[in-house]
Amino acid sequence: MKFSALVQSELETINTTQIADWLTKKSQTEREYKRLSEDFKAIVIMQEAGFYEQADTRFSQWKNKGIPAELQRYRLAIAGKAGGKRLVKKRFSMLPAAVQNHPQLKPWKKQLQSNPWMLGGLLVAGLAVLGLFQLDFSQPEEVPVVTNQENVEQKLAALEKEVEQLKEKNEQLTEQAPVKSKDTTKPKETAKPKATTDAKKTLSPEETLKQAIAATQEKDYKSANRLLTGTVLTDDATKGMARFYQLIAGGKLGETKQTDYVAYREDFPDSGYMSDVLWMQAVYEQKNKVGDYKATLEELAKQPDNEWSYAAQAILDGKSTLGEE
Repeated sequence: MKFSALVQSELETINTTQIADWLTKKSQTEREYKRLSEDFKAIVIMQEAGFYEQADTRFSQWKNKGIPAELQRYRLAIAGKAGGKRLVKKRFSMLPAAVQNHPQLKPWKKQLQSNPWMLGGLLVAGLAVLGLFQLDFSQPEEVPVVTNQENVEQKLAALEKEVEQLKEKNEQLTEQAPVKSKDTTKPKETAKPKATTDAKKTLSPEETLKQAIAATQEKDYKSANRLLTGTVLTDDATKGMARFYQLIAGGKLGETKQTDYVAYREDFPDSGYMSDVLWMQAVYEQKNKVGDYKATLEELAKQPDNEWSYAAQAILDGKSTLGEE
């Protein structure tokens, strides 16, 4: 697999929602994880908007804490987008040797094998200090009890997620069953859309929005886009956030236009997502050669201090670049 393909594959397949849940649970018992949990949510938004350099910088500020192997892979993928193979080599070399040799990081190690000393030369030193710094399940099997507990916590998070998914599927089957019994003589393709429509009608705007956000976090943008229609876009309690996530999902599917970003800003001038929307608009304008992305960045730079306004100013000053490589 080529380096660029590995980077893209990791970003598309790694379950950031599960990682966020793990960090949230850790923050409930270990206070130092609270900042990491909040940081990670911001990093995911940066990554989804294409601002990889800022996301990598945010990651580089993390102290050497025990984190899942999936999160290490996510960090490397973002580094790959931010600075290519050279930056990934730098980030990889900073990991403890046991993490470098973790089974889940084998594809990354294979990509970087051109420098054997960097990959294997620190093995002895890394193992010597492992007990001090490496707290995560990224260690070999002969690990302390603390690591096993972290493994259990992550597996529990995955099981809880699976249970919720099974509950949703069971509810959908229950709602579809009456339709199937009445229309058994009809073709399957006729009965299925009717059941889907009936199920959707039973959802409140709040529940619809909740499912759309979950779908977006799961990178299931098609499902999110299908959910973000109708009353969820008109209900006073949900329309602002629904329109925002519609921009994200539609943007990923290539269905969002410059006018959609402009319309959102006009309809919700006090939105807490204004900086995010300005950033997405600038990325769209530069990528599609529409409008004046520099003017959009100038407007973004005037927003209250946040990651996006800092990034916009850095680009305008020539210290950074906009969009993907």
